[in-house]
This record gives sequence, structure tokens and C-alpha cells, in this order.
Amino acid sequence: MIRVIVARTITGFRRWILSWNISSEHRRAFRKTGYLRISNVLPPDQFKRLQDEATNSWPDVREFIQGDTTTQLLFLDQATLNTLPAAKALCESSQLKHLMNYVASTAIRPWPHFLRVCNMGGKIDNDPQKHFHADTFHPTMKAWLFLEDVTADKGPFQYIEGSHRMTLKRLRWEYQQSITGRDLSERYAARGSLRIEEGELASLALNKIKKFEVPANTLIIADTSGFHRRSEAASNSSRSSIYFSLRLNPFIPFPLPNIDSINQFAERLVAKHIKKTTQRPADTDQRAP
Repeated sequence: MIRVIVARTITGFRRWILSWNISSEHRRAFRKTGYLRISNVLPPDQFKRLQDEATNSWPDVREFIQGDTTTQLLFLDQATLNTLPAAKALCESSQLKHLMNYVASTAIRPWPHFLRVCNMGGKIDNDPQKHFHADTFHPTMKAWLFLEDVTADKGPFQYIEGSHRMTLKRLRWEYQQSITGRDLSERYAARGSLRIEEGELASLALNKIKKFEVPANTLIIADTSGFHRRSEAASNSSRSSIYFSLRLNPFIPFPLPNIDSINQFAERLVAKHIKKTTQRPADTDQRAP
């Protein structure tokens, strides 16, 4: 419980340092809901080039399976970005970077990926991402720029508005979960990514579920210490996006600076983690985005 309070206090301080980079309107929206939604992020011609780059990069993807969902991704390190001008221009947008850095409470480069979430493979009804959960005990950032319209049958992202705030009720709930700890039946929860049933939300004064059925070229940036999940999706459906993440040690008192040595070190760790936790698709020809 103490680590939760300390981590969130430090995160709040780091966000305050970075807050001058974004508008007061964005700050208010994020503090209220826990996410930001930006529409029509790129001009149509640049967005089309980005879509083409994502489509043509499919032979290099890696994948992992959770329940009935196959997730395919390609990490866009600096060497890869140098071959993808539209993706590189997106990642170098100072406006978007400032928004993601504010939510993540750090100034280093967000980690971009081409991402495709496919409702296929594995066991039905056994996808842990389709249950409301918090990624970890401290604030973290994930973002998606959707490359296609996300309709109800494609498993839209859902977020519980305001669940990123550490209220007394949420803190009490976290403490109760910590008592059972490793004895929790769900293995992700036992490792710290706590799950919550939809019926429990009212006890935490959380009652608004936002489902992001959004048009292409929409960016969602979320603090994933708030409760979120992947919606149910139609069989063999998929959705593609440029996915960003940032998750660092929550006890570093100041935002890490945007300098090449730190960025390169962090990106090597991300690439190593992806290689360890994913594999090449068994049948690449049939799994192209």
C-alpha cells in the first residue's frame, strides 16, 4: 500500500514538471477521465502513406497468443524508423510526443510498434485482456493510432473513466487484493496486474465504461493503471494500429531526459523483451495485416 502511494505521488510530481508542454484543456481532460482522444491526427496523404508502410512491413512481425486472440507486432526502433518515413514523421511529432510523455511522466521517446490484434487462435473465452484490469500498481502509458475504423465487431478498447485516480476506495481495494497476493487464481493478477469484475466497479464509485468505437486516424492515449480491457470480437476479425508504450521505474523522482544514450538503452531492452516473449508467425502468408 505504501509503494502505491509513493509511486503515485512521484508520478504526479513528474507530470507537473512536464505539464507545461501540453494545453490546459488536455490536462483537465486527462485528469478527469484517465485518457486522451485525438481525432484526425494526420493529414489524409500522410495517413495513407502510414497505412501503406504498416501493410508492407508484415513479413517482419512477431506474435503471441492469449486465449482466442493473436497479437502481431513489429517494434519500430530507430533503425527501422529510418526506412519508414511516414512512421518516423509521426514519431517525431513534438505535439503527440508531449502528450504521451505527460501521461507516462517521462521525457524519453515513446516505444512505437506496428500492431495487429486478431481474434483467432488459442482457446475461446480465455483471453486475459478481455477482463477489466490494471496493468500494474503505478501509472503507465499506452497509446494507439488506429489505422482503420474500429467497429464493435473488432474488439474495441474499453476504459473505465476516472479509474486512474487513487481514491480511498481504490486504495482499500488494492490493499485487500494484496493480502491474497500470489494466491489469486488468475496468474496475471497474482503477478500484479489486478483484475476486477464489472459488478465490483460500483463499490469503487466507478460507473462509466468508455468503448472506443472510433474512425481511422484516431489516437487514444491512456494511463493503463486505470481499469481497461479488450472487447469481445467477431471470429477472424482484426484491428491494426500504431501502438506506443512507456513503462519505467515509478520511483525515479524526476522525468528521464530525452537523450540518445537513455533512449537507445531503453529501446534495446524493449527489443530484447519482445524477442523473448513472442515468436515468428507459423504461417506468415495467411497472417499479413
